[in-house]
Amino acid sequence: MTEHTHNFPDWPFPDRISTATFCTDKVAREGFDVLRVVHDFNGDWQFLDDTTDEPGECVMLCLGCLFENHSDIAAIADLPRGWGACRGAAGAKWERWELEPEDDQDDDEEDVPHKCDGPEADAKALADIEKYGLHVISVLEEDEHPPFTYSIGIEQSLGMPELIVIGLKSNIACSVINECYRQMKERRAIAPGERITGLLGGDFECVIGEASAEQVADYMHWASWLNKGGPFRAYQIIWPSTTGVFPWEPGASDWLIARQPLLA
Repeated sequence: MTEHTHNFPDWPFPDRISTATFCTDKVAREGFDVLRVVHDFNGDWQFLDDTTDEPGECVMLCLGCLFENHSDIAAIADLPRGWGACRGAAGAKWERWELEPEDDQDDDEEDVPHKCDGPEADAKALADIEKYGLHVISVLEEDEHPPFTYSIGIEQSLGMPELIVIGLKSNIACSVINECYRQMKERRAIAPGERITGLLGGDFECVIGEASAEQVADYMHWASWLNKGGPFRAYQIIWPSTTGVFPWEPGASDWLIARQPLLA
């Protein structure tokens, strides 16, 4: 990622300038006004335009980058965790409300247990693999364990390793895996150590890491089911901080290291 710095004489947010945020592509790239904001219970920020009620395929930006182009979000800088805010148009008054705990979960994120969920879930997974070449599963954050999302079926459809992402919200992680699969299918195989662009939006790069069999056994239970308990290969898609730092590099925060354990 291109190095960048910000210098705001009156920084309005209690969060650091480098805090990662999630916003719609239209807000990030097309200059659409921010009309809906969600400050999740876990501290994540979502900045949405008026074309959707959900972040969908989000772009990850640092809070400083967002504020640089949307300085009027200073008006909701004091929005507490577990609150949302919206307005009808730029310059209008923000209306605020307290989120219900279940509102903080993504609609497409399921509390997937570490076993198969029965015949209907099995059939859905197999149908997705037949139709799309893969099935994607998200597991919610629990206690000190970060959320994670992974694929099953890529080894069967492309003869390439499965993919896993740890620490990103499920809608972002699903988008990352699907885009990586698209690149694998249309362009080339990927290899450990390779840097790939286009998975997170902007100029962010992700690194491909080879996950050990012992590690993935603790995460990818449906992959074990699909392979009837036999061995399978998996690559971890490792994402950087908003300043382009990876968990093993100098300057990586304790949060980033804990949020994204490495499976190599």
